[in-house]
Amino acid sequence: MIEVRHLRLLQALATEGSMSKAAKRLGTSQSAVTQAVKLLEDQLGTALLVRTHTGIRLTEAGAVFVRHGQQILAAMAQAEAEVAAVANLRAGTVRVASFPSAAATILPRALGSVTREHPQLRFTLTEAEPPRALDLLRRGEVDLAIVYVYVPDSDQEMGTGVPVPVLQADEVAQTLVTEHLHVAMPAGHPAAAREAVEVSELGLQRWIAGCPQCRGNLLALCRAAGFEPDIAFETDDYVALQALVAAGLGVALVPDLMLAAARPDPGLAVRRLVPETARVVSSVTTQVLAGSPGVAVTTAALIRAAASLREAIDGAAGVTGNTGS
Repeated sequence: MIEVRHLRLLQALATEGSMSKAAKRLGTSQSAVTQAVKLLEDQLGTALLVRTHTGIRLTEAGAVFVRHGQQILAAMAQAEAEVAAVANLRAGTVRVASFPSAAATILPRALGSVTREHPQLRFTLTEAEPPRALDLLRRGEVDLAIVYVYVPDSDQEMGTGVPVPVLQADEVAQTLVTEHLHVAMPAGHPAAAREAVEVSELGLQRWIAGCPQCRGNLLALCRAAGFEPDIAFETDDYVALQALVAAGLGVALVPDLMLAAARPDPGLAVRRLVPETARVVSSVTTQVLAGSPGVAVTTAALIRAAASLREAIDGAAGVTGNTGS
């Protein structure tokens, strides 16, 4: 079997033109070079070198061997350089899967800051709700999955026991932000005059539901309040959802990131939901990928971006009191 050391040996012999100089270049003895050439010639069944009174020259077979060896060694050198570049954050790609509202809010802040510090690091984004995002991670198609889990009021103790998605043994999660859920309704709705609205008051309303996981949370909240929601529309598009509500076609549950991602329609009223319900957003990767410099620096940027966004959301809520439309 031809090995890389054989390629380097013939390359040195072709460049230096003598056994002794090639041995010096390779950091070995002339006898070791002579023996290695003999073994390689025996393996290939043909002579690679001809000894002359001035040194050595390649046979036709030797020239072919060196020509192909140069291409292989050049490709290996390029591969080694690219691996080193990835390890040093000079190049590489981090593949991310995220649900839409995080992709529109947390990710731009995070990836923008990483790109400014490491301009050769690249990113790809696949838009996917949590179940599919985790599936993409487990199939090796992405390096980071941004996901969420709902936390009902009975399970909430803000700041303690923050839940994470159900993980496999080789996966790790980093909590990014806890979102509060609100109820969105037309600005002219009778309940819009109050700061908070109880779920039990909305039993006779038509509802606009989101993704399957969001719909599941809506069903659980309404059933806990004693009624089955009348779901008139379903859409994964948060802009469309807000427009449908503003048009008077139903009420909906909206999390903080959804409100931050799209400027609320002036015909929309957003009120605090009782009982309080939250959605915990996390980034998930594998234990091996977590040690990759690209993934590590991206995860750190996601944490900073989420914290900054949380402060901005809380600041805006303090200004508006969440009482306006």
